[in-house]
Amino acid sequence: MYRLRHPLVMAILALCVGLARLAANGTATDIYGLDYTGFNGSLLAGGSNDPNWKVTYANVYGVSYTGNSQYTGAAYVIDNSPDISSESYVQISSESQWITAPGAATTSTTSTNSTTGTNSGGNYLPGNGDTGTNSAYFIYTMTFSITGTGSNTVTNNVAINLTIASDDSYSIYVNPTTNGNGSIKGSNVAALSGTSSWTNSTTAWLANYTSGTLSNNSSFRIGTNTISIVVTNSNSITGTSSATDTNPSGLLLYEIGGAGMLVNGQPVPEVGAWLPVAGALGLFGVLGWRRKRWSSTVAA
Repeated sequence: MYRLRHPLVMAILALCVGLARLAANGTATDIYGLDYTGFNGSLLAGGSNDPNWKVTYANVYGVSYTGNSQYTGAAYVIDNSPDISSESYVQISSESQWITAPGAATTSTTSTNSTTGTNSGGNYLPGNGDTGTNSAYFIYTMTFSITGTGSNTVTNNVAINLTIASDDSYSIYVNPTTNGNGSIKGSNVAALSGTSSWTNSTTAWLANYTSGTLSNNSSFRIGTNTISIVVTNSNSITGTSSATDTNPSGLLLYEIGGAGMLVNGQPVPEVGAWLPVAGALGLFGVLGWRRKRWSSTVAA
């Protein structure tokens, strides 16, 4: 009897191990929570907070800022007049606006707003040069969700399209590992990067596989994901600078998600597209249940 049961026990154990391994891998089915800058159902007013984007870390002249501070916290929408036109910023879309850090001032001065929450739509921040004690950079962060089966790292193909512009340069990270103060660890590799991009926008893809124009530059996971964009405000100066005047800095991101979300090479349908299908499947199930019940009654 033991010999007859032993292979069965081993088969069950092997099945359990296989299921456990399958559960450890994530299979994405849907993506949601990707937000354009300066938009929350409608365009946000200049000088107001963007509820979807935060500046989670800033390094200004060698000093770190995190939490709710002079330069970190909810991002602010830049006033479209006069800052956008006077700085030759790339035109905003009908559903996005430029955003910047809390401490930005409305004019170029030697100091910025001294407290959190005083930004009235300005975009002047510290930063002259890309190294040394006069450099400054700001990390803008947005979270979004991927649903599916299993857990941990997504193993099927996922790609997200986006269009970005920034003043001055940007580097995009997906789910980066961070230090205790919120800065991104040096071991992380940027998925995308660009320089001097305030007068033009760039369209690109974040993807976990390589195919055609797509490059494997990101790692996604089931559950909450983070997009972190490091914007360096260098005033177009290479190297160090002794200047302390503030200068324009900001971020614009749009066309992220929507028709540009792919799972296994197929566009992720909008919620509305699922409703008729779900309704039809539900009706089919009810009819099938009623037909089965009627057949059982007749047979009795």
